[in-house]
Amino acid sequence: MPRWAIVVEETTGSGDHTRWSPRVLAQVVGTREHAMAKLSALIPTFIPQHPRLPGRRVLLRDGDTYLLIASGWADDYHCVFRVWQVVSDSDHPEIAETQSGTG
Repeated sequence: MPRWAIVVEETTGSGDHTRWSPRVLAQVVGTREHAMAKLSALIPTFIPQHPRLPGRRVLLRDGDTYLLIASGWADDYHCVFRVWQVVSDSDHPEIAETQSGTG
């Protein structure tokens, strides 16, 4: 069965060290639909690194991609959530063997 990574890309760091960083929140073995269901369950409780004092949260969806806009007292920040198929992982070479032949 395919393995899926649930990934968030968000603003991390602060000041001169601010950057856009991806992070795997979870992995799901099964269908893409299983992974999308897990993503839908994770988003409502996800707490982004910024803003520190969150106010309004707006969640948008375009197909399989979600955009969370979090407003703070001084600025707005956003996070993008996607599901990606894990094709290989150098820490787990066995994954590549199980992925061959999937599409």
